[in-house]
Amino acid sequence: MQVSTKLFNEQAIAQFNKQSAEIQDIQSKIATGKNILNASDDPTAAANLSFAKEQMSAIEKYKSNIQHANTRMTMAENALDDVTTVLTRIYELAIQGRNDSYTVQDRVSIAVEIAQLKETLVGLSNAKDHKNDFLFSGFKVTTAPFEKQFDGGVTYKGDRGVHSVQISETMKMNTSMDGGSVFLRVKTEAGRQSVFDIVSKIETDLKAGFVDKASIGEMNAAVDHIAVQRSMAGAQINKGEIQLSAIERRIVLMTEKVSGMEDADLSKLVTELQSKMTSRDAAQQSFVKIGQQSLFDFIR
Repeated sequence: MQVSTKLFNEQAIAQFNKQSAEIQDIQSKIATGKNILNASDDPTAAANLSFAKEQMSAIEKYKSNIQHANTRMTMAENALDDVTTVLTRIYELAIQGRNDSYTVQDRVSIAVEIAQLKETLVGLSNAKDHKNDFLFSGFKVTTAPFEKQFDGGVTYKGDRGVHSVQISETMKMNTSMDGGSVFLRVKTEAGRQSVFDIVSKIETDLKAGFVDKASIGEMNAAVDHIAVQRSMAGAQINKGEIQLSAIERRIVLMTEKVSGMEDADLSKLVTELQSKMTSRDAAQQSFVKIGQQSLFDFIR
């Protein structure tokens, strides 16, 4: 007759299963290097870890948005830099055209060069980004913003929308500039004018053999206007770069925070594993020894 009862056996087996599960859980933590495998391991720590990871994901998205915005605004700034170069050249040619030593034919030749520069200007105003979207068409990124008409005029096909992206919980950054503000709103004594109309007026004057003094002033205003627009693009880029530095610092801190909550203390786990394995083996050996005893072993 065995001293061990059925209840004793069931309790012992249940204890062995619990020990084996604990050992397996520790082994899994050692294998993955993670301290929390399931939310049930530590509900409070798991909730904090989940929140920290959500914050990390949001911060990474802000970083991606800044990089995207910086790329587009840098391309816009470069395009406006080229526009400034073209307009400065037209301004210089217009001043030359007012020189009394120039003949009518000389002025016509200057007008021909200005006409070519105007073509370049239209091309720059239709600049695209790395994804083949137009930079100055507002929300209509797939529509060429400026179109040259048969009469030489240039019309705007975009809208006045300005794209922006979130770069922090409370801050946005523009990713585009509406062409209407950039190219059609030059402040002159005659009111707001289009850059293209100002250039066309000088071209027409030169073909007629003269350059109006007012046109020179308007051309100078156009150069200044584009310079301001370029500085606005630069300001957006600077804002993005400052915020990117802040984001990268946050990423470092959040990475350390997540690592501290999630990463396992391997030396501690190995020690705990060895302790539990020793306890389990000792318990199993005791169970086997007790299970082999009979009533006679106790009455001797």
